[in-house]
Amino acid sequence: MFSSPEAGACRVLPVHAASHPGPVPPFDVEPATGDVVVTTHRVTYSDRLKVFIGPHEDVDSFLRPLRRMDGHQRYALDLTVLPEPVPATEVTTSVSSARGDLALGCVGSADAMTLQLRTTVDHVTRHFTLGLPGGRLGLPTVYLPHGDEDTYVYPEEVFTADNAVEIFRDFFLAGTVPAHLQQREILD
Repeated sequence: MFSSPEAGACRVLPVHAASHPGPVPPFDVEPATGDVVVTTHRVTYSDRLKVFIGPHEDVDSFLRPLRRMDGHQRYALDLTVLPEPVPATEVTTSVSSARGDLALGCVGSADAMTLQLRTTVDHVTRHFTLGLPGGRLGLPTVYLPHGDEDTYVYPEEVFTADNAVEIFRDFFLAGTVPAHLQQREILD
């Protein structure tokens, strides 16, 4: 889900740092003179199209594809926090393909998807499946196809696109997921 294949397409969208109203966690983007385009996040759609966005973007516009996910051709969205804000002119192939230490992603379809959080602490990467409170007894039984792969999760770990938009919005604005969500670690 969090692979970083070379992008078939890459797009950087403008953000005007001069009009930045204040810090957007986890970054403290300094105001600049003129029109400086700053990117703080990379959005990857179905392991193909990569879009770089910054603190003034309307994150909802980048999350609309969640509602069109079909589990086959449109099956994933990954929102990765860049290690530091990058001027658009400095987005390189290495920035575009770097995995990133903090990311929220989803796979599946608009009606049934799973959300996963990836975080790296002290050079140790940990993956978590997010879910609502509830018991997780036995093996996961809910089948979610995505691309050429599939995933099994517990019923409490299935979200709709509308649920996921709120979680992605919080992650984009604050760099965290809502505290009420349970995090089940995925061991590799």
